[in-house]
Amino acid sequence: MAKRLSVKEMLEAARKGGGPGETPPPAEEASAPEEAATEPRALAPASAALEISTPQNLGRPLTLQEKMAAARGKASPVPAKPSTPAPVAALSSEAPAPKPVTAPAAPLGRPMTMAEKLAAARGGPATAAAPGAADAAKPAAAKAAASVSAKRELPPLDKITDPKDLAEALRQAGDKKIKEVAAAKAKAAAPAGKPAKEKESRPSSVLPKPTKDSALAASMPRRAFLSVTAMIWIGWGFFTLGTLQFTAMLGRFMFPNVLAEPPSTIKIGIPSNFEPEAVSERFKSEWGFWIVRSTRYNGLDSIYALQSVCTHLGCPPNWLLGEQKFKCPCHGSGFYISGVNFEGPAPRPLERFKLSVADDGQLVVDKSQKFQEELGQWSDPDSFVSA
Repeated sequence: MAKRLSVKEMLEAARKGGGPGETPPPAEEASAPEEAATEPRALAPASAALEISTPQNLGRPLTLQEKMAAARGKASPVPAKPSTPAPVAALSSEAPAPKPVTAPAAPLGRPMTMAEKLAAARGGPATAAAPGAADAAKPAAAKAAASVSAKRELPPLDKITDPKDLAEALRQAGDKKIKEVAAAKAKAAAPAGKPAKEKESRPSSVLPKPTKDSALAASMPRRAFLSVTAMIWIGWGFFTLGTLQFTAMLGRFMFPNVLAEPPSTIKIGIPSNFEPEAVSERFKSEWGFWIVRSTRYNGLDSIYALQSVCTHLGCPPNWLLGEQKFKCPCHGSGFYISGVNFEGPAPRPLERFKLSVADDGQLVVDKSQKFQEELGQWSDPDSFVSA
């Protein structure tokens, strides 16, 4: 009985099936007859796997379709010669036909892996490719990717009728717009006159100088704070000044009004310092009186002090030496050298101050006492001093 072929032997037989003069290796006889009896169905798959069309069986060269079928391990569409023994045919008809074994399209030059053996046993395509297949596929894939990535030459937008061309044109326009926006942002971020890459590639530990807008924006909170603080301080300053002024006014209210007046008595010198029939104006501006030495009042040579205030409305008269009279510049009142009024609206003569002689012989004028001629007080010895 023929020996059962292994998967490797069946694949080798399938590879060599199209060669001239080559036949599958003969099956060895079984040593035990009971194996034939116990395994009658095992011969059917082997015999079925070996029924591959060859030039010897057909009497002609194999066609391309037959060669591909032989390489896949399937039976040829052309019936083979009826040289198969009857018992084998009977056994094969009774037993279910196994899946045909698929042989690799080209020799691998190496032992098959377990995955390749299982794939060949299931009748599927070989999973392993030839060593140079991947290298040969690389240029083709690169060429295809280059052709896909290359930009298509599109007609003008108003002449596009194909939806695919329109979509491609819109995509290219969107990419161009995105690039322009990115370039504008990079140009705005970079300083004037310098590219952005140069600024990024130049490391520096010095902080960049802030722009005018950023400096103003950063200083706005501080300016607002300073302005509010200044307003608060100004308000407190005015409040403090008002409080101090009110305190000063309150303190002044608590004390009586006191006038700082000059003393009422003053020494004017000895009697011999005054000439007869003369008026001394030395004390008019500071003390408000004249010193007169004359004999025109009652014929006595006497010295007296006349107040330099007009008896009309209080204007200060002037002594006119050429006219020998006192003349009021306000309303024209006139007075003699003795102080008696003779013209103008003045109703009465000038008033005299008290005049006395001190212990040291000097004349003393006391402005606290006055003497009026219309009241007959000029005859009082305190109103004059005899020369």
